[in-house]
Amino acid sequence: MGRELTQRERSVATFLIDNGDPLPGDPALGTDERDHLRERLTRAKAGEACSCGTCPSIQLIGDASPSRDIEVRTVLSAEIPGATLLLFVDRGQLSYLELAPHGDEPFAEFPALASSPDTKESEA
Repeated sequence: MGRELTQRERSVATFLIDNGDPLPGDPALGTDERDHLRERLTRAKAGEACSCGTCPSIQLIGDASPSRDIEVRTVLSAEIPGATLLLFVDRGQLSYLELAPHGDEPFAEFPALASSPDTKESEA
């Protein structure tokens, strides 16, 4: 069920796991929890795409077992030019990868990321 993640989707999710900040009020994730999420990402598949027409956001599908390591929802975020990237983690499961545009400009795909969340580079 689901399709394989594209290289960009996997790259953005990895970037958020490694560098994303929890939204205000969400619990912080330590090194062990982030390691656990990176491991889960290796098995994640892409589910339904957002139907808004302005973003490449996708549902993430993984194994069905919740994790004891992360008990509640945490949303990791990072800002890029013109948008916010969000990775939803529900009870240890990667559940949604979102690109939320700040304006009316649509994004056809996730950006190729450099080493900093403030940098957007084009894929060669």
